[in-house]
Amino acid sequence: MMQIGWTTTETLEDAERLARDAVKEKVAACAQVDGPITSFYIWENELKKSGEYRITFKFVSDRSERISAWIREHHPYRTPEWLTVKCENIAPDYLLWARKVQGVSESSPARGENAISLSKKGTQLLKAKKYHEAEEVLLAACELEPENPYILVGLGDLYREQKKFDRAISHYEKLLRVEPDNVFALRGIGDAHRGLNLHEEAIVYWKRYLECNPKDIQVMTRVGDSYKKLKKIKESERYYLMALEVDPDDRYALLGIGTLYYKAERDDKALEYLERLLAIDDSYVAVLTMVGNIYRRRQEFDRAIEAYMKAVQYEPGNTFALYGLGDCCRWQKNYRDVVNWWGRILEKEPRNQVMHSRVGDAYLNLGDLDRAMEHYEKSLAIRFDPYALMGMSRIYRTRGEFDQAMDCCARILSEMPDHDRARLELAEVCRAMGEPDRAEVILKEIKRRS
Repeated sequence: MMQIGWTTTETLEDAERLARDAVKEKVAACAQVDGPITSFYIWENELKKSGEYRITFKFVSDRSERISAWIREHHPYRTPEWLTVKCENIAPDYLLWARKVQGVSESSPARGENAISLSKKGTQLLKAKKYHEAEEVLLAACELEPENPYILVGLGDLYREQKKFDRAISHYEKLLRVEPDNVFALRGIGDAHRGLNLHEEAIVYWKRYLECNPKDIQVMTRVGDSYKKLKKIKESERYYLMALEVDPDDRYALLGIGTLYYKAERDDKALEYLERLLAIDDSYVAVLTMVGNIYRRRQEFDRAIEAYMKAVQYEPGNTFALYGLGDCCRWQKNYRDVVNWWGRILEKEPRNQVMHSRVGDAYLNLGDLDRAMEHYEKSLAIRFDPYALMGMSRIYRTRGEFDQAMDCCARILSEMPDHDRARLELAEVCRAMGEPDRAEVILKEIKRRS
């Protein structure tokens, strides 16, 4: 069996593109472009007249669902014309040619197989991630039974897995018009909307699903995740807690609610759930770094280091854990370890200006002025950095090179006249130069401004 379909476009370029690509992608056996033609139609309650080009597509019936979806996806119009008719008389040789060029063999799944067997075959192909073969089989099944729920869910799942979310939604919606409570379609269409970052729409369908299947903790957690994306904290918390009532050890719910509390800086609650998750599986690197960050904020540095060290064992180059380790060691005045951890970041990110400046400070505290100067200069080679300049001023002041120290402070104040830390450093330079009165004037100015 063959069919003929028609559509129109405003430009010859669009018409030729649709004709060419449809044949190239084997959704049509051939296509003809003719025109310009004159079209009359009603649009937004007004009679319109426009010049258009008409494309005629000829295709085997096995491809009718595919070409319909293809036209919707590739047509430049928001509401394209798409009309098809079935052919009554087809020359056998022409039909054989059309099937061949469209990749439909004589043993095509549409011949000699019923919709149920095709649906099962398509599902097996989908599970094996053979998407092209699965699509061909499921579309052939849909030709036989256009409202079969298993086939429509299969097509929805197929397109969703390929991230063709709009096409997935169209098949789920078709089924939900017939079966409003079909749980597979409700769950799938929610997932597809989430894939498009349409979280409010996803929640609507997932809630309908939960009315039918109230114990599904995966969907509860997804609702919690979407509410979190929408910054609706109370609603998100509610659904995570619902999931944990069903299974107190569910990893996704523990991760979701722990992250929720972490971002809200409710550290006690965040630790409660994140550490419960780590007790089940301590290989979550992101969770280990969050726990480390909480303890670091509390200045419980030994506990923070313990969490960061586990993260680095699993992921040696994790920047967040390396930074946390360096910062904890900085607070503990363990500057050699500061250099070690932050130096690892610089191995990965040699143009990380903040790290150059801070590693320079660590070397300065260790008394290694040359290495400190090296990192300050690397920072300034990237862009202006007041902290690197202050570090350099301290080095010059220590060496008695007061003109260079004054110059560093001047460079900061020319860019940032209100930088009090630079003024304090300038006062220290003046004292070191034996000019305490000048230093006192600077300090009084700082006090007056504050």
